[in-house]
Amino acid sequence: MAFVLFGILARLTKRKWKTYFADQVKKSWVTLLLHLQDPNPEISMECRATFHLCLPFLGFKRLQSAISEHLGGTAELKPEELQVDICRHLVKENAELLEKLYQTTITYFYSSWEEIRAVAANLAGIILEHTDRQRMKWLDLEYLLMSLQVLQKDPSPTVQLVATEIISDICSGRVIGE
Repeated sequence: MAFVLFGILARLTKRKWKTYFADQVKKSWVTLLLHLQDPNPEISMECRATFHLCLPFLGFKRLQSAISEHLGGTAELKPEELQVDICRHLVKENAELLEKLYQTTITYFYSSWEEIRAVAANLAGIILEHTDRQRMKWLDLEYLLMSLQVLQKDPSPTVQLVATEIISDICSGRVIGE
């Protein structure tokens, strides 16, 4: 219901409240991005519709058109491809927003929902993979590795697997582009 309400607000927001609502979207877009992979198909679809309605409030035209290609229409949504495209655009267009995306994503490692923990860990890996070292001054790799090691002990085998894969990629140098 929260995604439904947020979508309604996006549709009905008047000029007077645009700035306020844009701030709310910027605070919530990572949640929307992660819930695109919600295991409940109804939630995932509602999240997709709401994310699409909220795009104009992010204020990034190039990013908006890239995301719209994924969210518009009736084609099957491929959330991981969407996340990759977002990271590619942010690396080139807005490193500050990429940093915020990363920092917010890390907070979801501690979600009570195992699916969200797995998706958040995977998104952190995607961010690492598509960010070069020069733009990663904000990344605390030691903290990330420690957080991923905690996720390796998660009760969920899915979360454990994702964390193990990302740690392996970091240690082997497959992530953190040059």
